[in-house]
Amino acid sequence: MATTTVSIGSNQSIDTETPGSSSGGGPLYTVVFGTTPSGISVGDIGFMDTEDAGGGNASDYTFLVTVINGSDITLKYLTDTGGEGDHSPLGLYTGGGSSGSGTQAPMVFKRAFSTITLFEAMIDDASPTHWGGSDDVVGECHGDADFTDTRVYFTTKQSLASVKLTANSADRHDGTASGTGGGKVLIRPTAGTTQNEGIIDINIDNFIMEWIEVDLGALDAQTTNKVVVIRGTNDGNIIRNNLIHGKVGNPGGSGPNIMHVVSAGATADVISILNNIIYEIIETSNDHCVAINTNQWGGISYIYNNTIYNIQANGGSKSAYGILFGNPTGAVANVKNNLVAYLVGAGTNERSYYKGSSGSTANTANNLSDDTANASYDAEDMAQGLNDSSSLIGKTLAEISFVSTGVGSEDLHIDTDSVCLEAGVDLGTTNEANIDIDGVDRDATGVIWDIGADQASVVESGAAAFMMFLD
Repeated sequence: MATTTVSIGSNQSIDTETPGSSSGGGPLYTVVFGTTPSGISVGDIGFMDTEDAGGGNASDYTFLVTVINGSDITLKYLTDTGGEGDHSPLGLYTGGGSSGSGTQAPMVFKRAFSTITLFEAMIDDASPTHWGGSDDVVGECHGDADFTDTRVYFTTKQSLASVKLTANSADRHDGTASGTGGGKVLIRPTAGTTQNEGIIDINIDNFIMEWIEVDLGALDAQTTNKVVVIRGTNDGNIIRNNLIHGKVGNPGGSGPNIMHVVSAGATADVISILNNIIYEIIETSNDHCVAINTNQWGGISYIYNNTIYNIQANGGSKSAYGILFGNPTGAVANVKNNLVAYLVGAGTNERSYYKGSSGSTANTANNLSDDTANASYDAEDMAQGLNDSSSLIGKTLAEISFVSTGVGSEDLHIDTDSVCLEAGVDLGTTNEANIDIDGVDRDATGVIWDIGADQASVVESGAAAFMMFLD
């Protein structure tokens, strides 16, 4: 199966250059321009407003950038409005040109989609123009400007093999808040979703969301209470290396559930939630508050190396949950290397980890809860008396040693004196569980794994250290 990458971003005029030479045959053409285009990326669109070389018929051509190799730009013919068909960019004329005469048309480069919503619309399309019907499709977001998409609902993918929503490697967050207009990929909606709908709402199989920052700071007075929702019988969904933060307020009838799996799924269906950071989620009016909620999922889940901090409920009997899971008796939850700290609930309702049913299966190891957690719901017990002695409990913020917990300047990387260092378990490389919030490859560097999304400990003696940024 082919992989097709398309760009998503607000820049609709990256550069304009004129083709100088072309080789190859349709639909792929390797083009050298008079001046090499600058600022373009694989997945961008090349647009040409032309008079076709073969007969003077006006047509708007679009090409997809598939390879950039120095000055050689490989372009794939996609569409043209005049029905002229596949054509090399060289020999397309502007003005009144015809075959062998006229002025070579320039090419305007722009992002393939200006919003994530428009990208999703083509995922739904039974006759997409930008990719093949059975491709692995990668939507690569760029930090041209903040994304303000309110709800993006991935509801069908036709016969596509998979769909990935990711960030361009140069525009990824660094594990801390980017701030608006910071040149990083940031979703910061200005309008709230309908209650219990996700900003990224997923009802397809084989979907990946990675390296996306979501800032909820503009939604404090809005009804948005969920960021990532998995709502169907969905297999192969992966949520990894995301940074979500900043919901303070009352969303309405249901409190925050930042990552929420709202369906049971089939017993063989698998979801993975890996290496995410979630912080500052504060309910202010009589409701529960949950960072990661897979409680209804009856399939298999892998919840690995997430960092959760400052989750606050409000009201006389309301609970603050870090990770809530395992209610169906057939569920199998693998919960390992997670860090949950600073929960505020009513009375003793601080529940770092909560296993919903004694009949479900939980494979837990090397999690951490701090001294705010009720002892019955800490990393050791999880409400069902699991007695997981591999986990760390009752740790203070000083012992966890985040870089910064100052409100508005949170940095939930861990310092080199943290109790989390080398306190984790090796979880292998499946679904890139080994890639931390900064792109450090725990497997390739030979480290002993830390607890949480950040790998801060040094490499083992004799091992070479490097960082692998996945594109």
